[in-house]
Amino acid sequence: MSHIEPTEEPVRRVVTGSSGLDALLNGGWVHGGTYMVSGAPGTGKTVLGNQLCFSHVAGGGRAVFITMLSESHERMMTHLRGMRFFRREVIGQSLHYVSAYATLKGEGLEGLSRLLYRSVREHQATVLVVDGLLAAQESAGSVLVFREFLHALGVHNALAGCTTLVLTNRQENAADPQFAMVDGVLVLEMHLEGLRSVRSLEVTKLRGEPQITGRHVFEINSGGLVVYPRLEAFVPPPREEQPAPARRLGFGVPSLDEMLSGGVPERSCSLLSGAPGSGKTLLGLHFLAEGVRRGEKGLYFGFGETRDRLLAKARGVGLTLAPALASGRLVVESRSPVECLPDALAHELLALVERHQAGRLVLDGLELLLHTMDPRRTLGFVTALLTALRTRGVTPLMLQRTPMLFGPREEGPLQGLEALIDNIVFLRYVELRSRLYRMLSIFKMSESPYESTSREFSLSSRGIDVADSSESAENILQGRHRPRATRRPSPQRKAAPRRRTPLKRGGRP
Repeated sequence: MSHIEPTEEPVRRVVTGSSGLDALLNGGWVHGGTYMVSGAPGTGKTVLGNQLCFSHVAGGGRAVFITMLSESHERMMTHLRGMRFFRREVIGQSLHYVSAYATLKGEGLEGLSRLLYRSVREHQATVLVVDGLLAAQESAGSVLVFREFLHALGVHNALAGCTTLVLTNRQENAADPQFAMVDGVLVLEMHLEGLRSVRSLEVTKLRGEPQITGRHVFEINSGGLVVYPRLEAFVPPPREEQPAPARRLGFGVPSLDEMLSGGVPERSCSLLSGAPGSGKTLLGLHFLAEGVRRGEKGLYFGFGETRDRLLAKARGVGLTLAPALASGRLVVESRSPVECLPDALAHELLALVERHQAGRLVLDGLELLLHTMDPRRTLGFVTALLTALRTRGVTPLMLQRTPMLFGPREEGPLQGLEALIDNIVFLRYVELRSRLYRMLSIFKMSESPYESTSREFSLSSRGIDVADSSESAENILQGRHRPRATRRPSPQRKAAPRRRTPLKRGGRP
């Protein structure tokens, strides 16, 4: 007789209605399990319970939502009507609302148990949500009686194939014996960061499954309870990288591309750092426009600049981006930096990259993305974001504003993060005889040749003009510079003899 190896069947899951929460739960609640959601009033427990019910019946299931609160169901419906998951037509058909307030008050915990079992059986429910568990706990009289109630409910519904969610206001230690009666515990919280309230959740227990510890932010909006998993907890560590490809992505600015030996290597991460108004955004737009010219798709994701203002800036230096926007080869997205959630923006950015299959990315305003974040997270967050972009085949160019307006001194960008970034280009002002000059330097190109000198550059309606050599920059720094004429592009223009600076590999001389 041959031996037959048993096959492991996949675990059946019940999705929560929030894709971010499903990710934290390895795909959703386990079918037939009992789970507790704990949190203070106003943290979102009732929204989450209803979101589960409406999501479940939309997929063909049947659900019962039982309340032990004095609030009427009609009042609850009034609060839910603005949610996209709400469907009035399913109520009374595949989704039933039952009030247990009078039963608990008149018959106690035993009467409540009978009502719960009868509701699951009569409505053939595959999801049960019990809202207001604290009332049942207070009427139990003892911890032992309440534990027996939870245990019996879990056993009954597991046999009936019904996934159960119990919602409670009680804020207790996770070591409390009642938590041993359920398969998982989800804690919702709301705390202040400065003057802003931030919602977060934590999965403190998930029986028999790997668990992602720590807090994750969420918000309640028209989509319901929307969870943004902590980015660094989900992006896998970078694998051993293949040798860097020979292909380089240029800016379409000849002298700058020459300094970069043709451009930045594909899939490398670059930082363009400089003072306000030094030309960072315009160089970023040149980077995207050059990609469009070469048949590549690009994405601009920034803060503060509206789409119209950005297009006006581009036209001011001779860049016409409207055709690329109309064809979908270029996508421009602008977000407000006010009270933003970094994890929410990061997840949105990755979704946009995948949706539009962008190969070039300009992230404008890196400091605005990070300023609301706990500094202890910055290194891990940026590492995870860059790893996620690289695995999607993206070549990111990040723009960062430095506080220094002008001066001969060079200030390093993003202290502590330089090791994560492959290429760093620095823009600054230098003042000479009451006139400001723009200077461009390449601080770093990992394992790649580059020109390590500084060059003068200028902005005009004809575009960005980078000097052919470092001579003008040297004269500025020595205090003996005369303004040079801006070069006019011409097909008949002959290259003037100039002094060349040897390219350096891997660092500054």
